[in-house]
Amino acid sequence: MKIVVDSMGGDNAPFINIEGAIQYLNDPKSIGEVILVGKEDLIRHELQSRSFESPRLHIQHASQVVTMDESPTKSYKEKKDSSMRVGIGLVKTNEADAFISAGNTGATMTYSLLSLGRIPGVDRPAVGAFMPHEKGATLLLDVGAVAEAKPKNLLQFGIMGSIVHRYLTKTDKPRVGLMSIGEEAEKGTSLVREAKRLLEDSSLNFKGYAEGRDIFFDKFDVIVTDGFTGNVSLKLAESTFKTLFSMIKRRIDRPSRLLGARLIKPVFTELMGIFDPNNYGGSPLLGIKGISLIAHGSSNEKAIKAALFEAQSLIKSNMIDAIEQEITKSLSNIVYTDMDEQIIHH
Repeated sequence: MKIVVDSMGGDNAPFINIEGAIQYLNDPKSIGEVILVGKEDLIRHELQSRSFESPRLHIQHASQVVTMDESPTKSYKEKKDSSMRVGIGLVKTNEADAFISAGNTGATMTYSLLSLGRIPGVDRPAVGAFMPHEKGATLLLDVGAVAEAKPKNLLQFGIMGSIVHRYLTKTDKPRVGLMSIGEEAEKGTSLVREAKRLLEDSSLNFKGYAEGRDIFFDKFDVIVTDGFTGNVSLKLAESTFKTLFSMIKRRIDRPSRLLGARLIKPVFTELMGIFDPNNYGGSPLLGIKGISLIAHGSSNEKAIKAALFEAQSLIKSNMIDAIEQEITKSLSNIVYTDMDEQIIHH
């Protein structure tokens, strides 16, 4: 089992990526080997400064870096020796089993799609994110891959999300919802209403419209939406919890409050851990013929370590093969209309 880490990707590269890889390899639960891809002299310098060596750690030199503001398609053509392209190339040639990057999200998606290809039946890939609640987590997708979706894309997201949730949580028939602005049948955009028809006609355990507030309740296991809405929802949730915890800490400033704070500190610490995005590592890019994980640009070493364990789990589960097999079966009875094939703007 070999997992590639794009050493040069992210706001804190390469230091955080290297440190995360070291923490993963030092963990007794890790079973994979790590390939750090990037500027070899820089990577070796960082490893030497930490006095770290391991037979499970490898370096693959790549002379170029894809920056956060670059055009994905342009950089793919012009930067053939970038850490991202070289790293994904190792997965394509079966020299590695998974790829992780905290770099340019659009580039990770484009490179993965062009290098690894799509699973038959999937028109556009999706990025999924698990959103925690009291009894587990809701899988929200797409959270950034497809800003303008077609109705058939949302159906395919629902199928992939249902398979992923079933594999990772052992849920028999995941409850699937479609993001809208109300539970009533007439609510939502033309895109949402058309996608609802497709989801109802599918073999999914479709439970109707979901509202934004349902993400953090045990009402749906999978919630489907377009990448624009999903990304806004994800970023809003992250900033809300970060602000809330910060506001609470600033208000614990008097002796009487400090006494109470000491009593509830374990609970407070536990909740901070649940809602800390760094504990969830990366989001898998679903619909491509390979494992590619997108981590936050601001990931710390804990996030990279978590992403490595997530990749390890995905490799062991053979989930990509399952998606490929099951999506063909799930789509066999679906008949698309002309509207299902179009991007609907109203």
